[in-house]
Amino acid sequence: MNGDGRLLSGQGLLDALNQPDRIFRAGSWSSDQVLGAGYSVRLGGDLLVIPSTPGNARYTAVTDGARVSEFTLAPGDSALISTIERFTFGFDVTATIGDKFGLSARGLLILHGSTVHPGYGRQYDQDTSRWSAKSNERLYFVVANVGPTEIHLREGDQIAYLQFFAIEPAAEPKSVSNVGFDYLSKLFRADHDSEDGGLAYFRNVKDLRSETETIAGDLRAGMERLQREFEAELSGMRREVAEAQTSVDRVTNGSNTVVVFGVFLVGVTLLGFVLTSIADLVEKLPEHLSTGRYTLVVALAVAYALAAVTGVVFVAQAARATVRGAATNRKAKEPGTPPET
Repeated sequence: MNGDGRLLSGQGLLDALNQPDRIFRAGSWSSDQVLGAGYSVRLGGDLLVIPSTPGNARYTAVTDGARVSEFTLAPGDSALISTIERFTFGFDVTATIGDKFGLSARGLLILHGSTVHPGYGRQYDQDTSRWSAKSNERLYFVVANVGPTEIHLREGDQIAYLQFFAIEPAAEPKSVSNVGFDYLSKLFRADHDSEDGGLAYFRNVKDLRSETETIAGDLRAGMERLQREFEAELSGMRREVAEAQTSVDRVTNGSNTVVVFGVFLVGVTLLGFVLTSIADLVEKLPEHLSTGRYTLVVALAVAYALAAVTGVVFVAQAARATVRGAATNRKAKEPGTPPET
């Protein structure tokens, strides 16, 4: 393998992968995961720290020997995951790590280092003065659900993409420090009773959103209640105004009738006075005009009677029109009454 910093791809990548303990421990990788110029590492079923239940800030460690085939991350949840593949990099190989866009599009944020250093997965044996491969060296990732819905992850899901490069090995190889699963699980406060594990920031953002939505809901409910109370008060005021207007209409209509009747009485009284005066004058006419005198008196009496009857009819019609108008006004003021066309 030439140490010229070239990207390993195609047959060159397959040859490097097939060399025992060159990149992977034997039996931990699959040729099906080779894609183009790189390799997709898969989610392991162990060495995990996951929420005890979705949306719960208590975390459970899935140690080596236990296994979880799938788990769910609610919005705001985070987890520590590891790969199925076990690594044992030669000192002349390095790799870069890239995210899988399909996971990012679902709202899964993946936090990781950018590079796998040469010698990752190897250890120095003081007794033999030789470098040997570790038996169970994984890659670890911290993931967080920053999307709006739950995300389901299953063992074997592709979680990251590695590209490998052939490099010139260092003159004095050095071991690559790795804090290991136990240390990382303590950072997540796995198996603690308190609800303070994982990446608290994303959970706090989720909780803040929930509190904001609750406050917004309370404000909307309060506004709706105030609107209903205002509409009820306005309806009551309109009803009181309508009742007051009805009372005014009644008084107005009654006074109009009284006025008309009063005018009628005044007119009849004046007419009676005039007729009486004329009758007195007729009585004083000479005797030779007596026949005409009685005829005139009868005519004046008939005229008085007709005037009285006409006045009574007029007053009755006026009163009837007043009552009909008041009833029409009350009906028009009633809620839900369509306007007259």
